[in-house]
Amino acid sequence: MFSKKVLFIICLFSLMSCGYIRIPKNEYGEPVLKEKVKYTFLDMPTETDLKKIDTSAYYVQIFEGRYYNNGEKENPQILKFHNDGFFKKFMLIGIDKNVHRNKNSIYYGGKYKIKENIIQLEQFYPSTGGATNYYIRNVRKGKIDGNKIIFNSKNSLLTIFEKKQSLN
Repeated sequence: MFSKKVLFIICLFSLMSCGYIRIPKNEYGEPVLKEKVKYTFLDMPTETDLKKIDTSAYYVQIFEGRYYNNGEKENPQILKFHNDGFFKKFMLIGIDKNVHRNKNSIYYGGKYKIKENIIQLEQFYPSTGGATNYYIRNVRKGKIDGNKIIFNSKNSLLTIFEKKQSLN
């Protein structure tokens, strides 16, 4: 009996040390960042950074470089960068849903920072595939190449976003 309790405590501490963060939910049932849990990207973008990324444009996922299914093609991801270091991530279908969502919501997007032609996006993802209060901090690196942002993850998942002035 005593060994089961010790094993449980060890497992609990190992989960917490793996980077799982408990994030509370707001009145709409969405996980939101509070004072205790914040983004690590704290610097505001400089004028030089803002010349590399267009905060008045939309960056729309384009489909080249790998296989994409029809669902992805019909509903591409869109990134909208703000000049305060936040970005909004959404899909083309359902663009007007969740108008109550603000920058503290996990589902809003996250924060970004730029160094030379490298952009990093900081977001929180669920620790499991389903509904949970535990999230993992994730930093995704991409390359700014003219009007495109190219993300190439460890598992060879290539995602390309192209700058557009409108969504039409």
